[in-house]
Amino acid sequence: MALKRISELEAQNYIPVTEDFTGSEPVFFTLSKDPNDSEWDYVVYYTARRKNLYENFEGEGDSWVYILTNPTMPNLVKIGFTTHTPDKRAKQISRSTGVPLEFSVAYAFKCFNAHVFESELHKYLRDYRVNNDREFFNIGVNEAKDAITLLGSRYIKS
Repeated sequence: MALKRISELEAQNYIPVTEDFTGSEPVFFTLSKDPNDSEWDYVVYYTARRKNLYENFEGEGDSWVYILTNPTMPNLVKIGFTTHTPDKRAKQISRSTGVPLEFSVAYAFKCFNAHVFESELHKYLRDYRVNNDREFFNIGVNEAKDAITLLGSRYIKS
């Protein structure tokens, strides 16, 4: 499929490829003069993912992305999603026989489509991931919150 050129005004409705961590392929591009070198054009590629996708949805969200901490795992946070409440999810995980102390909710972000958001967030934080088969990250709570806030704006009403 050929890429479609769009205006810079139209591009404001789409997520640039460099800011998308879902693995979406480029669909659109803009072409403008490079501000640093007038002999070259500046190209920006965009995915088909629209900004403000949830603008017309009812309510504030249907699911949560959360950060859990556990005193037996210092310097690690668990970042996941749930369609229930984060407190309920923390209790579910804490019931496992391999967990010596309970998890606590350090942060919860209500949004739409938390499953997709969580996947994008995990890719964004891949350098901090402890094990690709687990949802644990060697990152501070505040840094994780900042990442959720940054990417999460795509999964809420603006």
